[in-house]
Amino acid sequence: MPLSFKPQWLSGRTQRRTLTALIFALAAACCSVSALAQPVGEISYAHGLTSVQRAGEDPRFVQKGDPLNPRDVISTSNRGFAVVSLKDGTKITLRPNTTFAVDRFSHGAGEESALFRLVKGGIRAFTGLISKRNPQGMQLTARAATMGIRGTSFDVRACEGDCAEELKAGRKKEGLPSDLVVARVAVALGTVTVVAANGQTRPAAKGTPLVNGESVRTGKGSHAIIAFRDQTKVTVTAESEFKLENVKFTGAKADSGNFVVRVVRGGARALTGLLAKSQPENVRVNMLTAVVGVRGTGVDAMFGLDCVAPSQCAQSAFVHTWEGAVALEAGGRSLLIPLGQTGVFNPKFDRLTLVEQRPQFMIDEPAPRPDAVPVDFENLFGVFRLDGFPTGLYAIVRDGHIEFFGRAGSIDLGPGESGYLADGQDTPVRLADQPPFLLNDPYPLPDRFDEQTIRLLEVLNPGGSAGDLICEVQ
Repeated sequence: MPLSFKPQWLSGRTQRRTLTALIFALAAACCSVSALAQPVGEISYAHGLTSVQRAGEDPRFVQKGDPLNPRDVISTSNRGFAVVSLKDGTKITLRPNTTFAVDRFSHGAGEESALFRLVKGGIRAFTGLISKRNPQGMQLTARAATMGIRGTSFDVRACEGDCAEELKAGRKKEGLPSDLVVARVAVALGTVTVVAANGQTRPAAKGTPLVNGESVRTGKGSHAIIAFRDQTKVTVTAESEFKLENVKFTGAKADSGNFVVRVVRGGARALTGLLAKSQPENVRVNMLTAVVGVRGTGVDAMFGLDCVAPSQCAQSAFVHTWEGAVALEAGGRSLLIPLGQTGVFNPKFDRLTLVEQRPQFMIDEPAPRPDAVPVDFENLFGVFRLDGFPTGLYAIVRDGHIEFFGRAGSIDLGPGESGYLADGQDTPVRLADQPPFLLNDPYPLPDRFDEQTIRLLEVLNPGGSAGDLICEVQ
């Protein structure tokens, strides 16, 4: 006789409601498990032994095409390496003896975020849409460090003694340009955006690196202060765009080179640095078709309406000198603007002259003069020279921007810059020299990887002979 159980204290309606709630709860749990099981990427290539372990499961060996899920931990063998591809277009090469985890990954619109973890070894990474759509949403943790990834190509190595050993292989050192970062954002108040030469935008924050050809845009009620390598400081006022047209510094003190910038719209307040003292002829601020020739000075350069008659007004370039003197040049003419005076260039009416009074909009400008804002240039641009290559965490940026955090401090790394966090230390340092084991890594950059052309002998046995790996490469 079959047994049945019917709670006597529940009414029929209550039983039906309870059963319905239970069904919905089970369905939700199934959907949740299904969502967690959705692959976030796949193994694009695997040489040697590569394994993946999921929480609560034993490791399993994987091969090309196998899926990756959230919280998967990927490990490569002594002479193995792998390339993984994630659904947002991020690609990562895992070097030998590497353990790497995808702790969190979401690439849906409006919820883009990713958290990676490097347990040991090293990776070479090329980030995809997450870092572009949500530059604050992608992070990598490794040892005692956290790296905020702002859309970039970068390498990270956790070195024990293997990194120094690799230098004996005799690979040719091929350095990245180390002078690409010419300035950094020292202050970003409100909405501040960096526009790359290709038009791609990214939000700016304190420490954001700037390279030649980029622009800084500010929103309403916002301003930014840019610090240049030669100790020039520029305040970009609200609703403005300021472009680095031809900025390049040379010399140990960044006191030679070129400094050509443009106020595209809005205004800027500038205090010139070392280059204007040593090579003033190489320092220029462009506005419309006019050029502000700087002679070592403090100057405001802003756009506003200039009226030659009640109904005859035009957008014009106003320049006010609050330290030193400048020359405003336009149409083959030059106007000297002495200390405390204001000049204007009105292209519509071909007017180049000093004005009797500084315009009220310049007097009322709320963004601070750069001389009133202290900037720690050593923190923004200072470098540290290592003695050898001790154990610790190393990183190098090929393109983009990384914020490298320790427990007690951080540095910003831009294109061509490298950083290091020593074991047992709390603050990373920016390196004076690019680590050669990062520059000359034989394992492929993931965005350039082609398994049809890769030469495994060169990758797996740099500096050795073919016979060394006769039993390993088949």
